[in-house]
Order: sequence, then structure tokens, then C-alpha cells
Amino acid sequence: MESILRLVQRQGFRRGVRGGSSLWLIAGASAWMLLRERRGRSRVVYRTVLQPGEQLTVATRPPRRRNGPPTP
Repeated sequence: MESILRLVQRQGFRRGVRGGSSLWLIAGASAWMLLRERRGRSRVVYRTVLQPGEQLTVATRPPRRRNGPPTP
């Protein structure tokens, strides 16, 4: 899906701006907006089904520094 949106974005701006086609420009701008909106979403990194009585604990920690140990 993303590759199709990128193709429409590229062609839309190319044919819309250089070619003067307002329909292609609208298609390119729409594809660009959809790609930006999708990029802002979080991606799923883990998915499971919990049975009654089971629990899942999620913990976060600060990001590691590049040249040293993690911050406390």
C-alpha cells in the first residue's frame, strides 16, 4: 500500500506541477497527506491473546545514551 501511495505522490507532483494537471496535483497532495498521517502512527511490536487470569506487564525505561550507560 505504501509503495502505491509513494508512486501516486511522485507522479502527482510531477504531472501536477510540471504538467499543469490539477487532478494529478490533488492526487499527489492526497497521497502525501496519507503517508504523513500513517508515519505518525505507532507500529505494533507485540501482539498476543490473553486468557482469563493471565496478565501482561509493560514497562518503559529511558533511552540509552550513545556514548555511555543508560541514564538512571
